[in-house]
Amino acid sequence: MGTFFKTLALVATTAVVAPSLAQADTGDFIIGLGVGAIGKTIIDHATNEQQPSQVVNAQQQPPHSVPRIPSQQTVALSRIQLKDVQYRLNLLGYNAGFPDGVAGKRTLRAIGKFQHSLGYVATGHLTSSQLEALYARTIKVRRPKTQIDQAQPSPVKPPLPQSNPGGYTEAEKATARLPKESKLALDPKNPPNIYGMVTGMRSDRTADLLKTEGYEECVETTGLTICEKTSKNLEETVSVVKVGKVIYGISRNVSFKTAAPRSAVLTKLAEAYPNLTRFKKMATSTSKSCLERYTGDANSLLATAEANPSDPETLLTLTENCRNFYAIELEGSRNLKSMSIVLYDGYPIQLAEEKQTGIFQTKSEAADELKF
Repeated sequence: MGTFFKTLALVATTAVVAPSLAQADTGDFIIGLGVGAIGKTIIDHATNEQQPSQVVNAQQQPPHSVPRIPSQQTVALSRIQLKDVQYRLNLLGYNAGFPDGVAGKRTLRAIGKFQHSLGYVATGHLTSSQLEALYARTIKVRRPKTQIDQAQPSPVKPPLPQSNPGGYTEAEKATARLPKESKLALDPKNPPNIYGMVTGMRSDRTADLLKTEGYEECVETTGLTICEKTSKNLEETVSVVKVGKVIYGISRNVSFKTAAPRSAVLTKLAEAYPNLTRFKKMATSTSKSCLERYTGDANSLLATAEANPSDPETLLTLTENCRNFYAIELEGSRNLKSMSIVLYDGYPIQLAEEKQTGIFQTKSEAADELKF
């Protein structure tokens, strides 16, 4: 039991990597734009735990590759503990599915693969030493410096969006932990926008703003606004995700019901997003792994956050996997079928978690009612 409680204590040491503040480029245009979810994190694999020794007959010693049977009893995890285990397995690349604290087939399979990596039989149930090895491997996250394909020289210290007077306060700017590599070659004075909305902007009347742009059907929940409109030639959807009242992700998706020449749309895009369209494949991020994962699949970046907009761990997983991402995607060769624009910056999530505001608040009536 001592080893198990020691293992649980490691939960508090897990560091959430600060996502960077991305800057962007101006623009909004008449024809359409994106929807968005999450990717992989590069993990600094710690040294494997020392394996328990076994006494075997010298004449019957098995090959080195034969998996060992766990010598300890398996640990009974609570739902909260299993949720954390699922999260850590996902960080290591073992797909345990969404961290929900339920031991389904995907979770058991992920645990089995992790056990196999340690040289154990894949039982799907962790022992205390295996659990300790899992925590040891996910304490430190390696964030290598990367270079991105820049369309123009990036500023030394890109400021927050100047077009957002209601955004971050001076105190928030001073306390922000910005990674050294948080440099995007986008115009900080004219960040990419969708209907005037930019990442980092405070907005408490998002639906009203979109209705002035012709959107009629809007659904608002905590942390998410989705609006739709249909015209003769277009079907459009705009999705805005926020932490508190601060926007961290915007996507606009348009489907063309009639022919839309690619060249004509590209001309409009170049006018609306002069910097973003100059990037290779019209996508940029300070994270090389994020850029590689979501270029060509931008609509998947924000999907999990849109499905669980008020779940703190979902948002933190998003910032772990991708600090920022800006992209334009077109489907179709000569005539386009659809187009997406995704604007994402995880900094507002980091700030809310650091200040423990909104969904990251630690106080609760249930906790206050508990007496010791």
